[in-house]
Amino acid sequence: MKIYYDYQIMYLQKYGGISRYFYNLITTIQNNGLADVGADCVFSRNKYFESYFGKRSLDEYSYLQARTVNRLNQANTYLQLVKGCDIIHATYYNPYILKLKGKCKIVTTVHDMIYELFPDCFPENDVTSENKRQHIYGADHIVAVSENTKKDILRLYPDIPAEKITVIYHGNSMKDNNLCNRSKFPDRYILFVGTRWEYKNFDNFLEAVIPILNKEKDLHLVCFGGREFSEKELLMMGDLKTRIIQMNGDDDMLASAYSYALCFVFPSLYEGFGIPTLEAFSCDCPVLLSNTSSMPEVGGEAAMYFDPTNIDDIRKTISAVIYDEKLRDEMIIKGRSQLEKFSWYNNAVQHVELYNKILTSG
Repeated sequence: MKIYYDYQIMYLQKYGGISRYFYNLITTIQNNGLADVGADCVFSRNKYFESYFGKRSLDEYSYLQARTVNRLNQANTYLQLVKGCDIIHATYYNPYILKLKGKCKIVTTVHDMIYELFPDCFPENDVTSENKRQHIYGADHIVAVSENTKKDILRLYPDIPAEKITVIYHGNSMKDNNLCNRSKFPDRYILFVGTRWEYKNFDNFLEAVIPILNKEKDLHLVCFGGREFSEKELLMMGDLKTRIIQMNGDDDMLASAYSYALCFVFPSLYEGFGIPTLEAFSCDCPVLLSNTSSMPEVGGEAAMYFDPTNIDDIRKTISAVIYDEKLRDEMIIKGRSQLEKFSWYNNAVQHVELYNKILTSG
């Protein structure tokens, strides 16, 4: 059995949860000899895959160059059939790959249904939702990253048979054994991680945390990842601008951010899985989550939950944790236990079992 992973996410993402998932899946299968797998990408810009492909980035490119690179990569995917590929696992939703259906088995992973449930957060001409729809109908099998994501697929596309979708949880690759200098971070802070798109609910979170910051003069908010603060966000912060910090960095810096924080708050309105929850658990950071979508499924009994649409509830939950050291210690212990349910090895084994099932079922 030969499985090939196409180029898409390695070309589209420099960092990100989807490319991290595929990197860990591919390398775990290879390192444990679970199956014959391969992947390639002309001009990969992905940091996780640098050690896999070598540095091939095309940092500055025109529209025509991008089209050329895509065509080269797609031709490379088609070439895999000549080499005897049994399954091609698409790493994103470009429907070009569906032309190969019938010549080999096509597997697609659906990570969430954000584009479908929050269309106002994305440009009108964005094709992601339509491309994903074609994959949902056209692929031989779908991997969903959570039961909640599977439920959303079936709710939005009720004519898709449930047996066409297999749930396989992510693992965790975050480690806290190369922590950065403690002085790079404030003494006391609440942590927010990731982009601040509308569905991430940052505005409600910020409004909830501002009174706490006003009360606690030595407390900070650290926002790791994403872009610099917008004018709107800065206006909301008012006089607290010096105590609300935006920073970026590598995985060691991110692990440090989790490890030194009083707590990690994930106020998103929707997540298909939410890898930051596992990252925080792995760094002994108390986790506070929205009570929506897949969040309780991943956080289990180890996290504290709040209604992300209720600013008072967000504030009360944060206050309950930051003022109670005993509660934080208990949450850390529960987080370690919850983390044991998620591993990249289990993820890889379940994928290989699925690939074999697809091939033997005809």
